[in-house]
Amino acid sequence: MADSVYKKFEQNAISSNRELVSAPLWSDSSTVLTKIFTSSQQTVATKRYYYEVYNSQSTAQNAQIQFAIAYGDSKGSGSSTGSIADDYDYPTKAIYSQYKQMLLPIGINEFTFANDETSEHIYVINVNRSRYKDRMDTNTWQLCLVEMSASGEPSSSNRIISLIDDSGTATTDLAQQGGRTYYIRSGSLTNGIYTTDTTPWGVYYPDNGIIVLNGKALDASASFSTLRSFANPTSSFLGDDSAKKLFTSISGAMAITSSFGFQGRTSEVISSTYYFARIYSEEFNYSNNKSFVTSSNAIKRYFVQDPTTYITTVGMYDKNNELLAVAKLSKPIKKTFDREIVFKIKLNY
Repeated sequence: MADSVYKKFEQNAISSNRELVSAPLWSDSSTVLTKIFTSSQQTVATKRYYYEVYNSQSTAQNAQIQFAIAYGDSKGSGSSTGSIADDYDYPTKAIYSQYKQMLLPIGINEFTFANDETSEHIYVINVNRSRYKDRMDTNTWQLCLVEMSASGEPSSSNRIISLIDDSGTATTDLAQQGGRTYYIRSGSLTNGIYTTDTTPWGVYYPDNGIIVLNGKALDASASFSTLRSFANPTSSFLGDDSAKKLFTSISGAMAITSSFGFQGRTSEVISSTYYFARIYSEEFNYSNNKSFVTSSNAIKRYFVQDPTTYITTVGMYDKNNELLAVAKLSKPIKKTFDREIVFKIKLNY
């Protein structure tokens, strides 16, 4: 009697399911960041373009990048252009161009905010890809900024600007090259949009994990006072390190109280396929193990009592009998002629 080696899945033994799973946005399953840090290991050259922001000191064992902060200017002003005449570059122009190409429709050269206001300069928060997975959730994040002083430090007024998206309203879900787009409004997750404040703070791209803040609004309503003078490229131009201003404003709000932390959640679609492998009583009761054959002529030995095997692994093969996946059992499962078994195998992707 020959025992089976391969067995096809029976009809209706395979089913699929898609599930939307929401989770905290930040590391260590946290929905709110209450402290943020830049990295001493990030080079000065790259900081001219963006700052990597960590959940703890970058040298700490559990430190992980949470998001990046950048400043973009379509004219190239607002940051250092370098110091060697032949190597002048314009980091802010590169940043603006990068996000324009990523997020805006072809032929649109400036970001447009609420009230049809456009701006040549923007501040960007780009959440790390491993943090937001498929997308950042709408109506679950809140960003607090503290008003800045003329010296580029948090103002002694401790005035806080709290920002959320307007996904709770009915008419602001805009489909663009960057996916869904929502306007950013003054408000809180607890109390909703502050309707008395019509400042066009920015736009939110949940499918890209990107928050684009309106430089004009930050200058006028948060006292960022962005330096946008444009120096002759033949002379030294140190710039304003504008991206650091946004970091300082966020961390300054957190320093006032932890309730002003950066909140957020993420979601991803988990696709699952379930395979039900049914083993009938007469199947898989023998083994290729040497204990099942005689030592002289390799003839399968039939026991007086029912043979007993133990199933430890289920292999999944394609039509060419090539192994595609292996499902390991937590413990061996006893199999005899009077026992039938059904294995439920789940694949997530």
